[in-house]
Amino acid sequence: MESTNSLIARQPICDKDLKVIGYELLYRMGNNTEAVISNPDGATTDVLLTAFADMSITDIVGRHVAFVNFTSNLLLGELPPISPKQLVIELLEDQDITDALLKRLKRYRKQGYRIALDDFCLTKDTISLIDYADIIKLDVLAESPEAWKSYIPLLKNKGISLLAEKVESHEVFERCKQLGFDYFQGYFFAKPNIVSGKKVSRNQITVINLINALNARDVNLNEVNELIAHDAGISYSLLRIINSGLYNLPTQVDSIRQAITLLGINHLRQWVSFLALSNLDNKPQSLCDTALLRARMCEWLGENIDSTTASQEYFTAGLLSVIDAFLDLPMKGLLQKLSLNSTIKKAILTHEGAMGAALKCVIEYEQGNWDYLMGFMANQYNIDTKAFMNAYIDALNWVEENAR
Repeated sequence: MESTNSLIARQPICDKDLKVIGYELLYRMGNNTEAVISNPDGATTDVLLTAFADMSITDIVGRHVAFVNFTSNLLLGELPPISPKQLVIELLEDQDITDALLKRLKRYRKQGYRIALDDFCLTKDTISLIDYADIIKLDVLAESPEAWKSYIPLLKNKGISLLAEKVESHEVFERCKQLGFDYFQGYFFAKPNIVSGKKVSRNQITVINLINALNARDVNLNEVNELIAHDAGISYSLLRIINSGLYNLPTQVDSIRQAITLLGINHLRQWVSFLALSNLDNKPQSLCDTALLRARMCEWLGENIDSTTASQEYFTAGLLSVIDAFLDLPMKGLLQKLSLNSTIKKAILTHEGAMGAALKCVIEYEQGNWDYLMGFMANQYNIDTKAFMNAYIDALNWVEENAR
């Protein structure tokens, strides 16, 4: 790990139930001047070496598979000895389709690898790839999902799964699901599914009240204790956390009040805010992971760029940056209801100030927008790419340990 100077981000791929089935790995060579990948072969080679050799792939994708882009040139060579249980081969679009490539795809499938066709467009040339594919990825921003309506039954009969890429709203997600798409990639799950006339549920009111109580200027621990005690799910999870290896306490903690006292207000605010959000019904694990990952990375950035603001506030900004998706309510109205200080509110809503810049940096990193990231690190705050990548891997491990 110490030798890497590369950046790897991951984008979740979900099934119809919004359960994560894998991650596409996004790659960036970590120099501060050039953000364009001009050599796709080299980029794939570096991402494989970085993810599977320099690091542990389980640090990046956990128990899931990694989708990695390949050129035809690389596929005509020899794959490194990576288990097909860990890797999905994603053939980039606009590759020359030759008999040699088709034979090689057939060979890899026989070895147990799944083949995905990236940004697939059906033409007289690309149609030959269908017989060698397990997954076809369609960019639903570039082409309407309805355009594939007539093809979907034919592809399903061949055992091919369809993956909708760049799904940016719940409306598109539902449309693709109804058409028969199997997998979905995009940050629609981190955006609210706002339904006109929807009432705030009792569960949501409890969450808002609890976050408010924890972020009040003078925190009333009796009020916090009562709110937690009335929610069995939060109570159970909080006791499980305090009794985990994170705190190495000499004795078992059996009461909420004792847990509150031992955690202290800063840790309590972080954990209970997350537990309250994750306890909401019908929210995918990928959203919980995103909330915690943003929180942890914002906290790390706060420690490195801002000596005047507590890093816990950066954590809160990252965590609550998706509260609208948890509650399916507009962010502006939600923030008006919450007793957060103006710095946190502005950071979440308009990305103002150092805290807002940190949050935007993390969001851009999620999307693989390297130009913004490199400018942030090099020109504004002078953050080292290796340190950033190490922090990201640590954050992924932390999420894996604490969000399950």
